[in-house]
Amino acid sequence: MVMGPRIKWLVVAMVVVAAVASLLIKALFFPAHPNFVATMPTYYGRVACNDGYDLVIPGNTTIVLIYHVHGNLTINYASLEIDFPLSIINKTLSALSSVNPGNAMWFGVYLNGRLIAVGNYTNPVDALLYAVSQPYPYVYYNTTVNRYETIPNRTMTFWQFMKAENISVFHTAIIARLPTAINVRPGDTIALILYSAVPYALPVCSITSEAEEVQLMARYGWVGKPGTPLTAQQLIEAGQYITEVPTIYLMSKPPTAGSQEAISISGVKPYMNNTAPIYALAYW
Repeated sequence: MVMGPRIKWLVVAMVVVAAVASLLIKALFFPAHPNFVATMPTYYGRVACNDGYDLVIPGNTTIVLIYHVHGNLTINYASLEIDFPLSIINKTLSALSSVNPGNAMWFGVYLNGRLIAVGNYTNPVDALLYAVSQPYPYVYYNTTVNRYETIPNRTMTFWQFMKAENISVFHTAIIARLPTAINVRPGDTIALILYSAVPYALPVCSITSEAEEVQLMARYGWVGKPGTPLTAQQLIEAGQYITEVPTIYLMSKPPTAGSQEAISISGVKPYMNNTAPIYALAYW
């Protein structure tokens, strides 16, 4: 495990040029609805803690995450946050050099064991490759005026910038925009399956049960719709939410990417209990 508090990530996002943002936007598996960017999501299931840590996942590993539906809901969006701690980036790049980049990652969304969305997903790796290869403005802290400043025509490498800013983790995400909105019902099970040929890290939180997660959702407003009266407490009181089983499971043999074959949750093995990766299931 590598400690990785989610701080200063915005600094990296601001400095990496617009091409990185373009890569992340292209992370969607399917063309977005015209109003996709203009609207705000309604989160029905979400973990968003800032006091977690990074759990390193080895290459050639398939993880399975399980979610239980409470209420009649409509969703069309699923996401997982992905981290690359500096301590594993060289291993990730080395592993990537020996595989077909188009098969480096894939992400599947299953409803009651049946595939509803999938994509060969290399965007986290693409963003990392771009980030480590780009020059960065030379940034330093001016103690006279107590602010960060840059020096024109002088640059830093990715590694120099991360060290200068004391940033230990490169943050990105996997996003699945479902081809159509799907209706889910009480008792339905959603599974997110992520295969990666290269090592990466999952930002995770220590949560012991789904009941504890519901309490945290209400306390910190993880679910609901930002900026509207649709609050976490209202959703939970109405029984309209999705909970994550706080266990990371491993699948010994991943389904073929894009295959319509059913998966059996009983065939997976617990890898880490009392652990909830940062995720979102929403209508957007």
